[in-house]
Amino acid sequence: MSKRKIFTALISIGVGLWLGACQSGDDKVSQTQKDSPLAYAATSDEQSPKDKQLQEYVESTPDLHRISWKVCGDGKLSVTMNEQINKGCNETRNEPAKGFFQPAYVWGPVEEIKFVNKRHFTPSLQIVGLFVKSRGCVSLGQPGEENFYRVAEFTLEKNANLPKDARSELITKEQKKQILNATIKDADLELTSLKNFGVSSNGLIPTGPTCPTIEQWHKGF
Repeated sequence: MSKRKIFTALISIGVGLWLGACQSGDDKVSQTQKDSPLAYAATSDEQSPKDKQLQEYVESTPDLHRISWKVCGDGKLSVTMNEQINKGCNETRNEPAKGFFQPAYVWGPVEEIKFVNKRHFTPSLQIVGLFVKSRGCVSLGQPGEENFYRVAEFTLEKNANLPKDARSELITKEQKKQILNATIKDADLELTSLKNFGVSSNGLIPTGPTCPTIEQWHKGF
């Protein structure tokens, strides 16, 4: 995934830094609000209170669903290095906790959740993706077309059965507001890091979309 595409994705989340320099101030506000309500919520402090704009966005977008899972046997380093805590399982926690992962959030309605596998470059392993039929991840900034979107990925032994432990939970409007606000801040941090240093805030170079469809995932993005 090119840096340009990464920048574009982050802007759609809420940063809105690449508006045309030739636009007037009013034009910028209008265009930002049209292109991305979340971006407008993030950058409209000069026009009205940020909280009011964010609340308007919360009310005008679909419900958010929290996607949680527990998949044991995941061979990723981030799982195995904390095996004494998580017992070798890739498991989510709603609140940050060492050795565990944060849930994913998708735009509803959630129609179906399923695990899908594909070949790993190592013959003894398989890659397993957790897909949710929804309108996309909140990390994409705006609701998209209904499809199966990947929210998590695991590396399992080739002969391991597909996992089954995943669930969806409809969250409240207040929780939704908090999540969207946090997403805006995260997007701002990521864009700043990529723009200034060429890497993500975790020091890595992003290599693909964070919320691909099944088709994109099978094609390797």
